Amino acid sequence: MPGVDQYDIIAVIVGVMFTLRKLDTQSRNAAQYPHVDAEDFLRWQRRSAAAYAPGAYASFFRVLFHFGFLRYTASHQLAPLTFARVALLVDALWLVCVVYTLINAHFAREMRKKLGITLDKPQPPRSDPGLG
Repeated sequence: MPGVDQYDIIAVIVGVMFTLRKLDTQSRNAAQYPHVDAEDFLRWQRRSAAAYAPGAYASFFRVLFHFGFLRYTASHQLAPLTFARVALLVDALWLVCVVYTLINAHFAREMRKKLGITLDKPQPPRSDPGLG
């Protein structure tokens, strides 16, 4: 596919990974963790979901911008230095957002551990075969 580079593929993978983590966090509710105060749970949930948003949005923006920018430059002549500066600026912005997301996700993970929230899938209660 013309116009696709290895960073587009990495950006899509990173964007999907951050989006899945954000959705996983948002899908949980305080009732699943009765040992955690509901306000503390909601504070963690908001912090965790907010941590993944910049990286996800920046990753998908980078891919869309890349395709749009290549399409634009196909019909408009840009100086090579201008082309390189714009591309480098967008890639640097993407990288900063990914690092920012990883740092914020680390702090949200620390908060989750401190509160005793586990991300294991909830297991249905086992029935005792001797009671049936």
